[in-house]
Amino acid sequence: MVLLLLLLLPGGPVACVALARYGFGRLGHPGAGPADGGGRLRGTAALLGAAAVAVYVWGLLHVAGAVLAAEDGGTDSAPVRPCRTPGWQEWARDPGITGYTVSYLPLRFVCETGDGGRYATGHVPRYVNPAFLCLTVAAVATAGSAALDAERRARSRTAV
Repeated sequence: MVLLLLLLLPGGPVACVALARYGFGRLGHPGAGPADGGGRLRGTAALLGAAAVAVYVWGLLHVAGAVLAAEDGGTDSAPVRPCRTPGWQEWARDPGITGYTVSYLPLRFVCETGDGGRYATGHVPRYVNPAFLCLTVAAVATAGSAALDAERRARSRTAV
């Protein structure tokens, strides 16, 4: 699990920067005028995608911090520190907090109890998952609009 986090964290900023460069390049292109609506749509979709990746990586950093705290052994390490949310003493009595899992969609750190119960901690900020969903849907919708616009332009050129 820690290995997966280490693989995801470097790729996120790289993807974010690449999408942002493409998006700003399409929007700031000197030849992009009203006739190049598809380019503007593609640029907007790329910027929305970059924002979605940035929000997801931000939440992933919070999860990585919780995982590092959970894996830190030694004195005062049971139950794992990230599972010590308000009311954790009740869950720790019987049957106890037995472990944790990480959910990547939606992004969250989940503690498991001995009786099969689970509860999510507040390590990932509340706005991360809704913002990621909205930005992703907007990016996909805008990219779809750009594809439809390109198809419409291609058909109008062949019809002439």
